[in-house]
Amino acid sequence: FHPVSKKMYHPNPKAKHGSATRIAYLPDSMEGNQLLKRLKYAFEHGLTFTVGTSVTTGISDSVTWSSIHHKTCLRGGIHGYPDANYFMNCNSALDNLHVPPADRL
Repeated sequence: FHPVSKKMYHPNPKAKHGSATRIAYLPDSMEGNQLLKRLKYAFEHGLTFTVGTSVTTGISDSVTWSSIHHKTCLRGGIHGYPDANYFMNCNSALDNLHVPPADRL
């Protein structure tokens, strides 16, 4: 994301936020590809990121992940694989945001 002015619903509207690069991983499987469709829908509808204070850096007016869980590491840990509950947790978050099921996208 490039620095741009924020929307009225973000903290400090009209102030610019910093740029950011984010990478997330999904397995190349049927379940992973179905989740990818839902995550793409969420991204296209502005549900993936928000502007706020970064949990990792403490910097305000930063691009941050929203309520949808993403795996950002391939080697385990809280944000990585393996995670037996990831698909269930991520799909639940998407359901709560009214993202349609993959077979309707």
